[in-house]
Amino acid sequence: MKKIITLLILFCFYSSAIFGQDIEFLNSDEDTVKYHPEINSYFKKSSIIIPISEIAGMNSGLCLFNRFVSQENFAKISFSSVANNFKKGFVWDNDFFVVNQFAHPYHGNIYFNTARSNGYSFWESVPFTLGGSLMWEMFMETDPPQTNDLVSTTLGGVMLGEITYRLSSLILDESKRGFERTSREILGAVINPARGFNRLIRGDINRHTKYNVNDVYPFTSKLNIGYAEINPRKKFSFEKNNYLAELSVIYFKNLSSNDYKPFDVFRLKLGIDAQEEDTPSSWVDVYGILYGKRLITLKDKVLVLGLFQDFDFYNNSIYKLGAQSAGPGIIMKIPVTKKINFAANVHANLIILSALNSIYRGENRDYDFLMGSKILTEGILDVGPFSLQIEYKFYWMKSINGIEGKHTMGILNPKLFLNIYKGLGAGAEYLFYHRHSVYKNIETTNLNLTEHRFYVSYWL
Repeated sequence: MKKIITLLILFCFYSSAIFGQDIEFLNSDEDTVKYHPEINSYFKKSSIIIPISEIAGMNSGLCLFNRFVSQENFAKISFSSVANNFKKGFVWDNDFFVVNQFAHPYHGNIYFNTARSNGYSFWESVPFTLGGSLMWEMFMETDPPQTNDLVSTTLGGVMLGEITYRLSSLILDESKRGFERTSREILGAVINPARGFNRLIRGDINRHTKYNVNDVYPFTSKLNIGYAEINPRKKFSFEKNNYLAELSVIYFKNLSSNDYKPFDVFRLKLGIDAQEEDTPSSWVDVYGILYGKRLITLKDKVLVLGLFQDFDFYNNSIYKLGAQSAGPGIIMKIPVTKKINFAANVHANLIILSALNSIYRGENRDYDFLMGSKILTEGILDVGPFSLQIEYKFYWMKSINGIEGKHTMGILNPKLFLNIYKGLGAGAEYLFYHRHSVYKNIETTNLNLTEHRFYVSYWL
């Protein structure tokens, strides 16, 4: 039931837009017999023709929908439009921020899972994601192929695809029967449509096993409900009534393991606050391990060195940032006493592609495309029922399309949390955003603002 409730809430967050207590997994005593990877004998690899056919069919169907139902001009493709796409080559597009920074990664996740749910490994599924995006860019629109779409769809699609694959594995259980089995199959398909489709056509939705054959790794989830206020004047007040909802999901392989495969550990945060006089704010904050190695073998201490992939999406009326990055990082935990624990997480990433709101104006576009670097640091101190967390993200970015300029941006986020009773708690956060933008032949801009959050929390 915990899994069903968590993933149902997760879907609601999709439709609307770890440390300390968020890295509680570092202090978990796992039953390693209870948790296991998927049993390979139940997941046979299909012919390569099947995922390729599914990707081609999905792209063709969406193109037909755009042309005959939505009646979009860009869907009126022909042999000449395809030839022109190859002739002109890749350009940068002017789609809305949410389309480029969130919708395209979600589309890529479906490409990825056409292969992943047909028995292909994580790395084997990556070329299908790239191929699906290339097919769409070159053949399915009259607009020239777009560089940012290819990058966002592929990188974001791979990350979101593996996460939705593992989340759907948590919900699926072929040892169940009746209403519970039906509910699990439906919700699994909602979380991962490509996997749901393949389970349907293969007949897996009717297969019964003696035990759960899917990935079964521990996860924790927390729902925060409360108040948030973005206040650019840096003066604390309750003039705006903004209501906050945030879901955190942490998925983790046994941290006593020596090696970690892609997304054996990941953190996902989805949040939205509804503002009375403004458009809702939304954020998606994700990171996952691509490869990791445990360096310290002592049972009560954790030090994992790895390669991480990060995805950042912040969208409100004051600032917009979407960034996909990857780089080395560490996870560490040091018990101080029986009731005091310290944990930390550090990433040093290359930003492969990002988008940041600016004075640039295109047809639907108010942001620049950039590359750069990102530093993520998190420190946690748990003392009995109290948890103090300090997180800081720093971005250095240079425009590659839009208004020429260099940008630094930081997000400082201290948090205080109190665990009150059996999974019920309360928390407070202060966020400080700072940005410095130096444009060529345009006045330098600075922006500082604060945000306050107060909420009650429930561990699902």
